[in-house]
Amino acid sequence: MKIDTIFVPSLFAFRYAGEVDNEYDRLMDHWTDVSYLRKYAKDNAVANINQFVKDRLKDAEQIQDVLEEITINNQPLEFYFRTLFDTESGIKILSLQKGKIIKNGIRIYAIKIDTNCFVITGGAIKMTQTMQDHPDSNNELTKIKTAKEYLQQHSIFDTDSFYELINE
Repeated sequence: MKIDTIFVPSLFAFRYAGEVDNEYDRLMDHWTDVSYLRKYAKDNAVANINQFVKDRLKDAEQIQDVLEEITINNQPLEFYFRTLFDTESGIKILSLQKGKIIKNGIRIYAIKIDTNCFVITGGAIKMTQTMQDHPDSNNELTKIKTAKEYLQQHSIFDTDSFYELINE
C-alpha cells in the first residue's frame, strides 16, 4: 500500500498494491464514467437507469466541488467527513469516517488521522441502508478496517507520525 496526496496538507488516499490510481482518483473515474454507471445500475437492477446515471454524475461533481471548496477556503475536512459508526464518536485516534452530503448517493470512506487530516480508503455508491447489506459497501468496510490495521502496524497516531510514514 502507498499513500498519495490529494489536497495538501490534509487529504490523502491509499493506492493499493497492483493499482495504478489512488482510491480518490479511481472512484472519481468510475463515478464520472457513464458506461460504468450504466453497467452498475443494470447489475444492481436499478429501475430508472438514466436517472440513476444522471444522479450519480451530479453526486460525484458535488463531492469534488465540496472537497475543493473546503480546501481552498482552509476549512476543516470535518465539514465533510463524519464518523462511520455512532460508537466511534469519542474515538480520536484513527477513527473510521464517511464523507456525507445530504441527498448524495455516493460515500467516500476515510480514516481520520488527526484534526483535519484524513486518508481515503475507498468509496461506494449507496444502494442499501447499511454497509453490510450490499457487497460493494461491505467490501469497503473490509478495506477501511484493513487500512486502519496497516496504519496501526506502522505506529500512526497523529499527523507527525503519519507524515513520517508517507515521506519514507
